[in-house]
Amino acid sequence: MEPELRHLRSFVAVAERRSFTRAAEDMYVAQQALSQQIKALEEILGVRLLDRSSRRVDLTAAGAAYLADCKRLLAASARATEHVRAVAAGAAGRLRLAYSLSAAYETLPALTGRLAREYPHLTVDTREIFAGDVCHALRDHRCDLALAPATDWPEGISRRTVRREPLMAAVWDRHPLAGAGAVDLARLSGETFQLWPRDMAPGYYDAVVGACRAAGFDPALDGSASGTTAWAGIAAGRGVNLVVASLARQLPRDIALVPLTAPGATLAIDAVWRTDHPHPATDRVLDACAGLYGADA
Repeated sequence: MEPELRHLRSFVAVAERRSFTRAAEDMYVAQQALSQQIKALEEILGVRLLDRSSRRVDLTAAGAAYLADCKRLLAASARATEHVRAVAAGAAGRLRLAYSLSAAYETLPALTGRLAREYPHLTVDTREIFAGDVCHALRDHRCDLALAPATDWPEGISRRTVRREPLMAAVWDRHPLAGAGAVDLARLSGETFQLWPRDMAPGYYDAVVGACRAAGFDPALDGSASGTTAWAGIAAGRGVNLVVASLARQLPRDIALVPLTAPGATLAIDAVWRTDHPHPATDRVLDACAGLYGADA
C-alpha cells in the first residue's frame, strides 16, 4: 500500500504547526481523525515520523526528510491539477492550426500574437496548406483548427466567419489601371483572370468569380494558372486577379494593387474544425478573432 495525498497533507499540516490541535483546527477536521491519518501513514511507511509529547510535536530525522519530499509532491500535484484544468479549458496545451495563403500575412500573425499574450501556456503549431486540403487535414487529424476562405463546408465541419477582408485588383505595374484610384470591377471584364483552380482554393475561387458576376460579367479564366505561375502571368502582363489587401507586401515588384469600388468584393475567412472533435482551445481562438475583427465578421 502506498500513502495517499490526504496522508501527506495531514502530515505536512501537523509537521509545520508542531501541533495536532492547531493542524486539526486549520484543516477543519477532528483531532482524533487527524491523529489516525498520521498513525496510518507511519504504519504504511514502517517509519516513525513524529515524536509526540504532552507539550509539543517534534519531527524525527526521518520525518524532517519526509516533510521536504511531501511538500514537493503536493506542489507537483497542485501544478498538475492546475495544468490539466487549463488544458481542458483550452488555455494550455498544444493547438495545431492550419492556414491557407489568404490568412497567412495578416490574420494569422495577429491571431497567434494575441493568443500568445492571453494564453502563454498554449502552444500553437502552425502549418500552411491549400484551402482545398482543409477538410482532409481535419478529418485525418493533421490539424485541430484551420483558417481558410469561406465556402460550402461539408457535413461534419463546423465553421465561423472570423474576418472579411476587401479584395483588390492585382495588375501588371504597367497596366492602364496601375496607380489609379479606386476603380469599378467591371473595368476588368475584358481581362484574363490568373485564378487558381477551384479544387486548390474553393472559397477564394468562389469569392473572385462571385464578385465579378456581381459586377455584371463572367471572368475569363486562364486554365493553366497555378501557384506562382499566376503571379508570373500577372507580372508579365498576361492577366489580372483579385487578392486580399494584406498580400500587398508579398507580391512581386512588377504587380500593382488597385482598390475596388465594389463594396461586396470581399473575402470571408472562416475558422473551421471537426464538429465531432472540437479542440478545447476552439472557443479561445474564436474569442481572440472576435477581439481582433469584431464578433459580427
